Amino acid sequence: MLLAIREKAQGWFAWLIVGFITIPFALWGIQSYLGVSSNPAAVTVDGTEITQQQVEQEVRQFRDRLRNQLGKAYRPELFNDKMLRKQVMEQMINDAVLSETADDWNLRISDDFVRQYIQSIPYFQSNGRFNVQAYNTAVRNQGMTQRGFEEGIREDLVKQQLRNGIAGSAIATDYELNESIRLRDQERETTYMLVSGEKLAGDYQPSDEELKAYYDSHPQDHMVPERVKVEYILLSPETVGAGLEVTDEKLRAYYDQHKDEFQAPEERKVRHILVQVDENADTETVDAAKAKIEDIAKRLENGESFAALAREFSDDPGSKEQGGDVGWISPGVMAKAFEDTAYKLEKDKVSEPVHTPFGFHLIEVTEIKSGGEGGFDALRDKIETAYRRNQAEQLLFDKAEKLADLSYETPDSLAPAAEALQLEPIQSDWFDRKGGKGVLASPKVVAAAFSEDVLQENNNSELIELEDDQVLVLRVVEHEAEHPQAFEEVKDRIRATLKREKASELAAAKGEELLKSLQGGSTSLEQLAKENGWKLEPAVTIKRNSTAVPAAVRDTAFGLPRPTSDKPAVGGVALGNGDYALLSVSKVTDGDPSKLDEEARKAGKEQLARTKGEAQFNLMGRYLREHAKVEINTEN
Repeated sequence: MLLAIREKAQGWFAWLIVGFITIPFALWGIQSYLGVSSNPAAVTVDGTEITQQQVEQEVRQFRDRLRNQLGKAYRPELFNDKMLRKQVMEQMINDAVLSETADDWNLRISDDFVRQYIQSIPYFQSNGRFNVQAYNTAVRNQGMTQRGFEEGIREDLVKQQLRNGIAGSAIATDYELNESIRLRDQERETTYMLVSGEKLAGDYQPSDEELKAYYDSHPQDHMVPERVKVEYILLSPETVGAGLEVTDEKLRAYYDQHKDEFQAPEERKVRHILVQVDENADTETVDAAKAKIEDIAKRLENGESFAALAREFSDDPGSKEQGGDVGWISPGVMAKAFEDTAYKLEKDKVSEPVHTPFGFHLIEVTEIKSGGEGGFDALRDKIETAYRRNQAEQLLFDKAEKLADLSYETPDSLAPAAEALQLEPIQSDWFDRKGGKGVLASPKVVAAAFSEDVLQENNNSELIELEDDQVLVLRVVEHEAEHPQAFEEVKDRIRATLKREKASELAAAKGEELLKSLQGGSTSLEQLAKENGWKLEPAVTIKRNSTAVPAAVRDTAFGLPRPTSDKPAVGGVALGNGDYALLSVSKVTDGDPSKLDEEARKAGKEQLARTKGEAQFNLMGRYLREHAKVEINTEN
């Protein structure tokens, strides 16, 4: 191509080429003379610029972190670019304000400390030692230099130093802890009555005019989202391996080469005594269970029978009557703490108490069966599965490369690729930007299906790599833009909505009317329930996290003043189901701080101090942010 240009670059053609080349350079030069930056500031914080490039890079990294943290639950359409960018920019402004404050306070982190911190990051370690190559690769993959990465670490550590200096200076007094326990563990005796919206609404039926008026005034409630149907070719180890020829000769050769993969695990026969305790039990209950298991352990040490004690005390119904015998176990069967202990024990030795999510255990290993090689005949099915997957993984790369090439060479059809790979394209049902079923739920698939190149240009997608070594290429075969549903299609749904709204409206009006009577003392919940035939729930004692009553009733109950000796505290709240709840609190019992031992009091004060410290740091951050001079470039 260069030779052809050189041969034709004569006379006016040559000057035309020079002109095309010169214009961009001339404009670039003018830009530098005029002082116009190719990377303008997105925001300026007290004179410090945050560039557009920095913002965009941080947005990309933030999105990557979301994708890694949410995994399969990640949906790109849930994170609007504009909203995400605004959130990231606000965080960058806050960070800039904190960095300036740390600089004003002369907070510093030494080079040695930065170096030691980086070397301690597990991601950069191999076999417990710092891996320079892993570090260099990770930094390079983020598009950064080592110096830039280290300065970023230094800045983060300085800000952490600032946070620790503020948050770590908070203290909690005994009075504050006592008040916290008093309120946290407070109990309230509550009863409530439901004013039924459905009962008040009776046979109310909205007219056709009301239904149509609601339909016209709420267009967004009846929209069918944009959606597509696609066809796709999917390659996976299973599909590639399905057509492989398998013979005993090949399987035996594979077995001989991979015998280590087919070792039978060591098995252990165990028995245990369980003192059950809920995973979320309070400290007092856990301590009682621990004391009980320790007492049983002492009785075993004094020579009492394991089987007899298991029958008497164990809370495991499956092994209790067998003297605690749970039979043979192998790796991956029991809770991790249980299994780890069982595989460390010598035969006929009893463990120390072991804590698992089920409670406290005493474990004894009664027999040990060593692992070893399984025979070919016994493991044939397992060997065949492993062989097929191994061979498929080797073939998958070649087939995936072929799929990518063929779908690119013929961008308007998957037929050539399907024919060459001897696969039938799979047809999907309709799905929107929330994703479809199976592989179509992948955010990568959704992003590709709704991309401009695939949706608007009608091209095949690029090769999409999924989990479990699966890859696919897709194309859109049908597309529907967002559109409103017809009135007749949503008429029944609107009718149900209007009936529910009417019920809520009537219940709220009636409930608030009756609440005034309750507050005036002219009636009681019992009388109202009897007169109107409404349901009165029996009194129940609730805590702040109780689920014995609806959440709205619980929260309202704890917002009411204390009842007097002759008059309960009353209130009302609309419920989400169309009813209205009238409630009364007849008794309040405060939490008792004296029940905490010294260790629990110490832990409680430390937790309270951390909470206060974080609140103080956040308050300082808001003050600094409000008093910083922030200029946002609205043109970008």
